Amino acid sequence: MNKDQINNRIALLYLSLQFCSEQMKMFTAGERICINQERFQWMHILSDPEAEPRPVSESIETKINDVIRLIEVYKFKPFNPDPFTYEIVNKQ
Repeated sequence: MNKDQINNRIALLYLSLQFCSEQMKMFTAGERICINQERFQWMHILSDPEAEPRPVSESIETKINDVIRLIEVYKFKPFNPDPFTYEIVNKQ
C-alpha cells in the first residue's frame, strides 16, 4: 500500500470505531482491540515501511464493510475529528 492508501485505511478504521461508539454498537470489545491493532500497525508502517501489516480477520473486515455501508445510509458525521488526520494536517 502507498502512503495515501495507508492514511485512508487508518481513517476508515477510525470512522468505523466512531460509528460503533456514537451511533450503533457493532463491534465487541475484542473486535475493537483488533481494529485498533491494525490502525496502530499502519501508523507504525508509515515510519517503518519494513514493518508487516496486521490486518483484521475476514469476519471483522466484513463487519467493517457493513458499518461503512451504514455510515453512508445514516450520513453519519462523527462528533470528534480523527486525531490522526488532525495531526497529519497540522504537520504540513
